[in-house]
Amino acid sequence: MEAFPFTKTEWAAVSDAAWPVVDATLADDPLLRDSHLVGLLDVLAELRARYGDHPVLLETEADFAEDDRERAALYQRAVHIAVSHGLPTLSIRVSLARLLLEAGEREAAAAQLRACEDEVCGGDESERASWEEVARASRPA
Repeated sequence: MEAFPFTKTEWAAVSDAAWPVVDATLADDPLLRDSHLVGLLDVLAELRARYGDHPVLLETEADFAEDDRERAALYQRAVHIAVSHGLPTLSIRVSLARLLLEAGEREAAAAQLRACEDEVCGGDESERASWEEVARASRPA
């Protein structure tokens, strides 16, 4: 399994479907958000049919899921698949750690961050900054 097997055209379709969901969320319009979310999930389903349960697709779906349990399950599945294929987990684990912190699970969040600590140096500036931010928040008070 490749870390990112998607073509520019395929990933542009994901981005094109995701932006209206983000815009509707920022506009606080849940009906419009739900409507656009269907389109995004369709695009992700098409890619899943082609590439299987790829961690990037699961992570993207988790990023847009509203139910925290569903989000956590998708992130955990993405981590499991990534680990089993030797793929990076940094962005997935940071998102999962942020979700765990929001749920008051500081120790579980810190464990996720420790699990991907060796990937931080290889991440881009945004990923490193996100890891640092969540790591600070997960430290005991």
